[in-house]
Amino acid sequence: MISVESELIAHGFRPRKRLGQHFLIDRNIMGKLVEAADLESTDTVLEIGPGTGSLTSIIEKQAGRVIAIEKDPALTNLLRRKFAESKNVQIIEGDILKTPLPKFDKVVSTPPYNISSKLVLLLLKKRFERLVLILQKEFAERLLAQSGSKNYGRLTVMVSHKANTSLIDIVPKYAFHPPPKVDSAIVKLTPKEPRSRVFNEQLFCDLVRELFTQRRRRLQKPILRLLRRYGDKGNILLPRLSIPEKRVYQTTVEEFETLTNELYEALDKRNGF
Repeated sequence: MISVESELIAHGFRPRKRLGQHFLIDRNIMGKLVEAADLESTDTVLEIGPGTGSLTSIIEKQAGRVIAIEKDPALTNLLRRKFAESKNVQIIEGDILKTPLPKFDKVVSTPPYNISSKLVLLLLKKRFERLVLILQKEFAERLLAQSGSKNYGRLTVMVSHKANTSLIDIVPKYAFHPPPKVDSAIVKLTPKEPRSRVFNEQLFCDLVRELFTQRRRRLQKPILRLLRRYGDKGNILLPRLSIPEKRVYQTTVEEFETLTNELYEALDKRNGF
């Protein structure tokens, strides 16, 4: 089997730094990715940034359909030639953050590091069974962080609100060509049930965003500032909220959800929010 490096050389292709291109070359790691996805013949799998299609070839053998979205036109052409005879692989040229996504069941992918945050939040808005991604190790640690820790932040809360996250394995930087400066991690995300645990998702987003601008403050002051956005000085709505005696970064996802629901009910009673 031809290696990824040899395939790139054969086609005169050089990885593009501006696109964050680091190609996974370790087939053992590819196998772990696919294994964690627990693929079935009925699954439609979304792959983001398939590169030369090495991982695509493995997914193709186990899934019912593969939708591979590649931003680089040169790689798109390579992929279309490579999978021209395949009946269950669809190659789409486009930016994953701007391309309308067809329905899918699972995601198995090694996306560019520079879109990790936007990509994960985008995928969490879709219906899915499982996301298995290779992400920068530091980014993965933020997803897995516990309340009160230094890595715990807005991203942690937004992701944990929608999904359960688990670490599958650490991926050394030499598993890629060219090797990035840092190690990576295989992370699995599965949706929480029920998917929506708050009355108003936009209010939840606003609350979490506002509070984490002052992550080390106790909750009351940032909440007061948020209330002023809704024309309230705090003396009416604040007493209706069960505000934990904690700093923002110590507040659990469940406590953010409870605060959102209490705030929503208070606003709704006041002015039909």
